[in-house]
Amino acid sequence: MPGLEDTYHWALVVGPKTPADDDAGTRYHVKHKLELVGTPPEPKPVWYFEQEDIQMGSSFQNLVRILVGKVKNKNKLNDIIRGIPLRSDVPEWNCVEWVKEALTAAVQDGKALSKCPEDWESVRDTAMWYVAKKKDEHRFDGRAKYDFSKVATWDLVKGYELVM
Repeated sequence: MPGLEDTYHWALVVGPKTPADDDAGTRYHVKHKLELVGTPPEPKPVWYFEQEDIQMGSSFQNLVRILVGKVKNKNKLNDIIRGIPLRSDVPEWNCVEWVKEALTAAVQDGKALSKCPEDWESVRDTAMWYVAKKKDEHRFDGRAKYDFSKVATWDLVKGYELVM
């Protein structure tokens, strides 16, 4: 992707704005695996959806979090997210495209989220800017002191850092 978004794995996480380590949340994302498809069999990437309960404390899987809105109706949000089609037949399709489609659908619905930016570009650009900022500050390489039990978090709605 031109903006290098596909350097990272993207997911939607629903949980408390300022979580404690033992707080639970839900991660929604798509992943792919190679499967043998067709005759003769050829390896092709096949995408699958995962919804999983997670602990909101830090993990090595999460570089940063971007708070993009408030959940008004979690059941509605679940339905929207689960309804986003998987596009294994589209070669350039990936987890970034899936997050874009899911977030756009949730915003357009108007009942699942509130206070959420209406344009995907601001979400994408903020995420890419924030991960670069954290890299420059040595958040991930151990050369600076941070509380690694917490995930670096930027509040896009209010425009400030919640967790350094």
